[in-house]
Amino acid sequence: MKLKIIEREEIQCPICGHDRFETAYEKKFIVIMNDEHYIWPTTQVICKKCGMVFTNPQPVNSVLEMYYSTTYNYYGEISPTPRIQQFNFMKKHIPSKFKRVLEVGAFNGYFLNILRDNGYEVHGIEPSRIGVEQAKNKFGINIENRFFDEEYVESFVNKKKKQFDIVCFFHVLEHIKRPLEFLKLVKKVSREDGYIFLEVPDAERPLVNNVADFFSIEHINHFTEMSLKNLANLLGLNIIAFDKPKEISVIRVIYRKIDNKTSNTKIENNFSNMKKIMKEYKEDKNLFIEKIKDRLHNYDKIVVYGAGMHTSQLVTQGLLDLNKVEYIIDSNEAKWGKDFLGFKISPPDILNKINLPVLISSYDSQNKISEYLSLKFPNIHQIKLYDKVKSYNAGFEEKEVGL
Repeated sequence: MKLKIIEREEIQCPICGHDRFETAYEKKFIVIMNDEHYIWPTTQVICKKCGMVFTNPQPVNSVLEMYYSTTYNYYGEISPTPRIQQFNFMKKHIPSKFKRVLEVGAFNGYFLNILRDNGYEVHGIEPSRIGVEQAKNKFGINIENRFFDEEYVESFVNKKKKQFDIVCFFHVLEHIKRPLEFLKLVKKVSREDGYIFLEVPDAERPLVNNVADFFSIEHINHFTEMSLKNLANLLGLNIIAFDKPKEISVIRVIYRKIDNKTSNTKIENNFSNMKKIMKEYKEDKNLFIEKIKDRLHNYDKIVVYGAGMHTSQLVTQGLLDLNKVEYIIDSNEAKWGKDFLGFKISPPDILNKINLPVLISSYDSQNKISEYLSLKFPNIHQIKLYDKVKSYNAGFEEKEVGL
């Protein structure tokens, strides 16, 4: 299996522009893009001026565009629970007269559908063709299939389109290379007294008990309450509301754009706190990895269910010996027959012909896959890596898992 190394570039702090950092965490990933395998090194650093945690060096734009265009990185639908919570939070803090909404990164239109059912005028933009098609076919919502960037905003301004009352984006900002500039673009399409509503993972509460890293390759910025306040100060935004749900590690914030507001450019420093959190995360992660090693070492030959990032991380971290793997299977038909870690991905029906233990290589979908296997292949022994699953995609549920 031939591995290429992705191209990366050094950057300054995406919040304050400082150029002095401390390395906090390093990891290598194996990623498949355009049917080729790449090594994707990641280094998380902490800015010494403001305490922002971010990836540095970062993948160049062409790498990110290639990554997000590949079918291997399509995650499917999520539970309605987070979308309903987001709507309730928005309704509580934003007056009902503000009805014209743009969702950036709208994916399959689930949130927009909730808004539309409650009397909002909805608009969306989404780079994923799959998501746009689902929004059209499932909800009858037309979403623009493109990136929210300078070209989009320039066209919006030149055509003198009506500005939005609310611009929202959930789990988008952590993927953006230049979050400060991104939010400046958001301000340009927002009315003068409009609202900006976002949700990001909370870097002060990183999830440890998952083979997949909280500090993953997709997330190149790692926000905290303080870094989001720093952004507000730099951009001249009022903070209307913060929410840090206990059941999952995310932050919700609603900003308000106020005309002629003088920016408070003061930068608070969260360096010491984030240094401590990152150190504890690294130590706890190592303990968790040792626990997973103990769970896997007794098996000689296995089948792996899941041809994605979770499995590649098992390999990268030395948890999965590919010499013990007979097949790698996946429920996604688009992957069948594709090369993955030296294997041709097989459909689950191959389990009708073999009797080997099946390693469920997924965190979010472990319970769902287990239920499917129990129903379809009741005699197959299942290997589950997690005693509990607490998942955003599963609607924040934390379930005990029978082992």
